[in-house]
Amino acid sequence: MTDAEQKTWLAGVFDRAAPTYDRIGDEYHDHFGRRLVEEAAIGAGARVLDVACGRGAVLVPAVERAGRTGRVVGVDFSPAMVDASRAAVGDRAEVSEMDAEHLDLDSNSFDVVLCAFGVFFFPEPDRAIAEMFRVLVPDGCVALSSWTEPDERWAWEGALLGGLLVERRPTARPFDTVDDLEQVLRGAGFRDVRSSLVHHEIVFADEAAWWEWKWSFSVRGVLEQLDEDARQEYRDAAFAAMAPLREPRGFPMKLTAAFAFGRKAS
Repeated sequence: MTDAEQKTWLAGVFDRAAPTYDRIGDEYHDHFGRRLVEEAAIGAGARVLDVACGRGAVLVPAVERAGRTGRVVGVDFSPAMVDASRAAVGDRAEVSEMDAEHLDLDSNSFDVVLCAFGVFFFPEPDRAIAEMFRVLVPDGCVALSSWTEPDERWAWEGALLGGLLVERRPTARPFDTVDDLEQVLRGAGFRDVRSSLVHHEIVFADEAAWWEWKWSFSVRGVLEQLDEDARQEYRDAAFAAMAPLREPRGFPMKLTAAFAFGRKAS
């Protein structure tokens, strides 16, 4: 599969996931998005770019921080996600379809570039990071987030999902450690690179809520490739593995995000 074919397929997956994306599991993308924006220290009047903006979990708080005197731009390769972000921010930001590896934006035009949970989808992540570097002004800040340290109680999920026989997988490169994120930033020329881990707990009311959640993000693309029998077998195995995790409140899961920041040399 070519990179272009992978991008087209993945954009379709997110188009279909968009209606429930970050609307199941306590809207955790909003939580991590606000934290990323806070740590990026966006000031009033800032020019901000959000790459892979999704439904606006980063875009909305960035607009709030930059204010009316700022300029905020969101880009995503999924038309449905672009529509969702536009609905979330109205005329307070510019949102458009765009390839992160080929940003149709001027060099040295943004003070801050944000990319939340997107870098692991890019077929050529180094190219995407280089593009972020290009559009930043000297001394501008980049802020990335990625998933790391899966909840050990749910470790069986990775093995179960990895054992499925499918042609396509959404993740191009995992970036599942802070070192991975720091290295890709340093490789692009960023300085003053730093990182942190941020935790957040979500709770699924029952097995059905967990199953609905799996269809609300990129894993949907894997599940769609299974026939009904294989899908049922996966679901039954997952429900059996979940059983010991049940608490009176439901099924808790700890999410851990890696944040990484860097600056473009002045």
